[in-house]
Amino acid sequence: MRRTHRQTQAELGMLLVAFIWGITFVLVKNALADIGPYLFLGVRFILAFIILAVISNDTIKMLTLPTLRDGAWLGFFLLIGYGFQTVGLQYTTAANAGFITGLSVVLVPLLYAALNRTLPTTATMGTVILAAAGLYLLSVPAGSFQLAYGDLLVLVCACAFACHIVFVDRLSHQHHSSAITGVQILFVGIVCLLLGLLYEPFPAVWTKNALVAIFITAVFATTLAFLLQNSLQHYSTPTRIAIILTAEPVFAAMAGYLWAGETFDLRSIIGAGLILLAMLLSVLTQRHR
Repeated sequence: MRRTHRQTQAELGMLLVAFIWGITFVLVKNALADIGPYLFLGVRFILAFIILAVISNDTIKMLTLPTLRDGAWLGFFLLIGYGFQTVGLQYTTAANAGFITGLSVVLVPLLYAALNRTLPTTATMGTVILAAAGLYLLSVPAGSFQLAYGDLLVLVCACAFACHIVFVDRLSHQHHSSAITGVQILFVGIVCLLLGLLYEPFPAVWTKNALVAIFITAVFATTLAFLLQNSLQHYSTPTRIAIILTAEPVFAAMAGYLWAGETFDLRSIIGAGLILLAMLLSVLTQRHR
């Protein structure tokens, strides 16, 4: 296919999305020293919904009962994903969280096979084995067989995000993108805000770390990222976009190293490399859906 200027712009835009998502792991981890994870997510997603409603005022009103139903269902998977990821960040590094979250790409073909009641392909099983080996090296201390607690929580997040990807593919085309996105974001925001107010201490002082992280994740990592993805993705191919988004954990690792002083031993580097390789192979060996 002949490359167009629009395609180049779209792929650069999606690379920006991957960069934003990658660096927010460090921002969120730093913010969690000053605010509870659910209160953080509640404020973040409520603010993101307000911004989306202002920007997409006309289209977000195109709500129907099926949109509310399916949006809430998709929002449930987002809630599980972001909830476990954010809590997990309190107990693991930004780099580990980034690479383990990326395993959702590898899990998607397994879910499709389960839903279609078919056996996974040899290529799918190969990427799963590769990813499992990488996860072991990245998250299990030498001489042990127990996954680190924070990494286990983020692994649940990856499973939830994989479910979200599968059901977005099945449901989102039936609804207006801004409307169903708004329902998902608002669902996560309301549930997390209620959990935070009920079970977490309210911050005596809203620190700069917390406010900056809320602003950046709400404006750029949620509203802008969703809008860019919805508006640009159709100018390229699903495979090329998916490959670009596998850069997210790489950006997370770079941010962790440069801004949080996170270090990596040889075992962790090999494990992260195997996970990244599994992600790329998973994208390249999947048939278009």
